[in-house]
Amino acid sequence: MELNNVLKEKKERSDLLKNKLWLIKKNKALWLIMLTNKSIIKDLRDWLVNLPSGFVVYVNGIETEKLWNNVVATWNISEEDYIWFDFIVCDDDIENLKSYLEKGITPLISSKNHFSSLLKEFNPLKNEWNSYMYNHMDKWTIFYTIVRYLENYKFPFDNKNLVKNVLSI
Repeated sequence: MELNNVLKEKKERSDLLKNKLWLIKKNKALWLIMLTNKSIIKDLRDWLVNLPSGFVVYVNGIETEKLWNNVVATWNISEEDYIWFDFIVCDDDIENLKSYLEKGITPLISSKNHFSSLLKEFNPLKNEWNSYMYNHMDKWTIFYTIVRYLENYKFPFDNKNLVKNVLSI
């Protein structure tokens, strides 16, 4: 799919998902949190409420539950909903990462991941590479990576280049 079409579709359809999951519409970025460590998810969930984004926390076996105005926990996410997400925070246990990348979803993943041949830390100065990475599997470094990416997301040119790089994998 062409870059401009992907970005246009994400923008148009993200409001539908935000309505469906009771998230604030004014927050532009829409994140999917898919980590296997429940303790990290719990801590992150409490911190995410302070960020200007919508977050969907994937928790196996939980019906859709609104945790805050911008945070929802659910396990009921269809493959058709993937296109609406801008980012995915994941660990090495993620299945079908390629299907997320094909939808232009930027991964935030451990720097020690087994996808190292495909994923490299985005360099906004050179508009190179295709992900954001955290160095340790702990709540602090993951949260720091989320905030770091949100700072970059404010610059549409950088974000467009990042998505272009993700789609070219």
